[in-house]
Amino acid sequence: MIPNGDIDAEWLRSRGWWWAFAFALAIVLITALSDYIGWIVFGIFLYYVARPVSRRLYQRGLSSGTSAIVTLVLVVLPFVGALFVVASLAIVQIATLEVTDFDAVLGRLFPGVDTDELPTTDAEVYPFAEDLATDPRLATIGQWFSGLVGRFLTASYLLFVTFLFAFFLVRDERHLRRWVRTEIVRERPNVTTYLRDVDEGLQSIFFGYTLTILAIVLLAGVIYAGLNAIAPAGLKIPQVLLLAIVTGLASVIPLVGRNIVYASIVGYLALTAIRTGPTGLWFPVVFYVVMGILFDGIIRTYVRPTLSGRMFPTGLVLFAYILGPPIFGWYGIFLGPVIMVV
Repeated sequence: MIPNGDIDAEWLRSRGWWWAFAFALAIVLITALSDYIGWIVFGIFLYYVARPVSRRLYQRGLSSGTSAIVTLVLVVLPFVGALFVVASLAIVQIATLEVTDFDAVLGRLFPGVDTDELPTTDAEVYPFAEDLATDPRLATIGQWFSGLVGRFLTASYLLFVTFLFAFFLVRDERHLRRWVRTEIVRERPNVTTYLRDVDEGLQSIFFGYTLTILAIVLLAGVIYAGLNAIAPAGLKIPQVLLLAIVTGLASVIPLVGRNIVYASIVGYLALTAIRTGPTGLWFPVVFYVVMGILFDGIIRTYVRPTLSGRMFPTGLVLFAYILGPPIFGWYGIFLGPVIMVV
């Protein structure tokens, strides 16, 4: 019999150079694609969002290519479009936060400020506009606009490549999985188990948690709008869409995430009711019963376990999401969970 040490040495001699060569190629590939890592990770995210739907269509008799195209066009593309629209509307709402009583807000927040001195008339605003028009820096607007157009075209191209990458992943996933199993993993059950667990973890994170947050945003927006329909005069929930998005994102924070949002809204409504008339204090109570008890109970009992499962501690998911963007940039919101799962 050959001692185990001799077997290990023989394995290292036969495979070591190949692994070193593969490692060098990986470094070259990562360096060459460093500017596109974010879009690649975004494509992987889209793949995990599209995969369950594509698999269901494939089981119904559609070919892999047809199921991939149908899923990307009818599910993923509207999903990405909805994300951009919701984000844009949220930015617009942030930029247009209730300015009709701006003087009164300043008076409450900064009692020492004389709001009568703020420029509000055309005669006061005109000199500022005239100075802006004669500013020599205005000549750079054309360059800024051309740069903006260039960045838009670049982003559109990269988004197209990302969708193409996700399409091939969805269409050829069976061939890729078979190739990895037969050509790379081969007879290594531990590696097979590990890769399968990583795949299930990414599916849970990207598909499950994304659907959970999206479901909470939609349900919260509908309920906020419904509560505003029965709210007393002058006692409505402000910025419904923005607060719905905040409620969904706060769900990532374990235990207290949504409760912080609810408590803030209840406090705002209660203070407003006290100023306008104590008879409206029933509305903050109704809001907390509906959102803090009924809605939150449904999310905890049915929505979250059904969509996202419980593969990972919520704290790990939280830090993966909140530490990813500061470390890696905009795509860290996708790369952070990938690193956490791996």
